[in-house]
Amino acid sequence: MEMKNLSRKLFLFFLMGTFFYSVSQEKEDETKMFRDIVGIQVDKSQFAIPPPTPDQQSGKKGKKSTVTQDPPPVDTTSPMIPAPISEIVLRSQNWGKAKTANYSKSNCGVTGSAVNCVISFIYKQKKLNPENEVDGQITMDVIIEAKEGKYRYTVKNIRHKSDNDGMSGGDIYSQIPECGSMKINDLTWKHIKSAAFADAQMVIDDLKEKMKESGNQPKKDDW
Repeated sequence: MEMKNLSRKLFLFFLMGTFFYSVSQEKEDETKMFRDIVGIQVDKSQFAIPPPTPDQQSGKKGKKSTVTQDPPPVDTTSPMIPAPISEIVLRSQNWGKAKTANYSKSNCGVTGSAVNCVISFIYKQKKLNPENEVDGQITMDVIIEAKEGKYRYTVKNIRHKSDNDGMSGGDIYSQIPECGSMKINDLTWKHIKSAAFADAQMVIDDLKEKMKESGNQPKKDDW
């Protein structure tokens, strides 16, 4: 009996391992997201390590060198270098902390060299007497992954959530809204999708502009 139980447990463990492995191997559907890679160059003088002084080279402290040193060679290379990962992560964090008038950010955090954030837009129909009560929010996840000299942004999980129960469209890439086409007609669903795509593009534009700024920004005076 004990051997049968052990065999059953091992078999279940094997099935679970196979399932989680297959899930981890599934690729993201890139047709349901905004994704791109952007390069960043920085001023070499701000990030390059200065050459050691003669005393540092000899290991002596507080003593002046009497040896005549040749002048350092003229640097003829480009004044720009690929941005370090730490600088890109810092810029990403600054974007996450920056306040915006058109949308809000929440759950922003850093995982390794990636910054994650949840974006929320208020969705309100422009019609005075809309056919469907779908006012609510457009939400999306933003991920910024850093590598030396570049970052990759991903905007995904773009969804519509209505303030009214049972009127949420859900995934804006779906042909039919989550609550069904009987509750949200085709025209209303097209308007929701159009607004959601415009919102995602606004986030991307803001992100790109913020990522151009140096990570170490001077603090503003509170006076």
